[in-house]
Amino acid sequence: MDEVRFMLRVPFLLVAVCCLLCAGCHDGPLYALKHANPYFVRQWKQDEALGTTDYQRKQELELLVRTVPSMTPAERSSWLVHLGKIVDNDPSPDMRHLALRAAESIEGAAALELVEGRLDDDSLKVRMAACDILGKRPEPEAATVLARVAGESTNLDIRQAALRALGGHGGPVAKDSLKLALQDRDPAIRLAAMQSLQQVTGQTDLGTSDPQAWVAYLEGQTDTAGSSRSLGQRMRDLF
Repeated sequence: MDEVRFMLRVPFLLVAVCCLLCAGCHDGPLYALKHANPYFVRQWKQDEALGTTDYQRKQELELLVRTVPSMTPAERSSWLVHLGKIVDNDPSPDMRHLALRAAESIEGAAALELVEGRLDDDSLKVRMAACDILGKRPEPEAATVLARVAGESTNLDIRQAALRALGGHGGPVAKDSLKLALQDRDPAIRLAAMQSLQQVTGQTDLGTSDPQAWVAYLEGQTDTAGSSRSLGQRMRDLF
């Protein structure tokens, strides 16, 4: 008898699942982000009652991270407004982190400002992501911000993240900051600085075991610049 009841229930279960799937796809991708305002704590709780859950938003933000690079500049700018509201107001560090990652490939001063603003986020994960993204930004201001964080932060993880990110930038700001870090008492900081200097200079022969060898190398470049301006200019062009 139980087997008969189970067999009778199966068609109804299949119909119910199909209905749920159809309802979930009704408005296409990013439905939860479009359907409800995920930017305020009070609204999040109301949305859960309507069926739009944190899990849905997380899935759709992950989708957004993957699709933003293929968007038009106008579409990216439109999404940047929404992403800024998420990183400023969302109570979930995971959501703020994903929103920040979605903004990673968006160009312009507004996107740079959004990323820079997350350097004081309550979440270490978000702050480290901000450092990583700044290392990939083309603006010279990104290197300046990273140099400040590397020199002023009291958090070892954040300082290391900033120093690693400086490896994505050339120029005197990055080199000076990394050279200063070579004198740090913490071996992890010195290691991060040497690894980034390998990227910045293209010099790999010096390795990562002797900070003073890097200091001598960098000061040798400075001496060369002082003795011959034309040669120094060529060196700056290379690095």
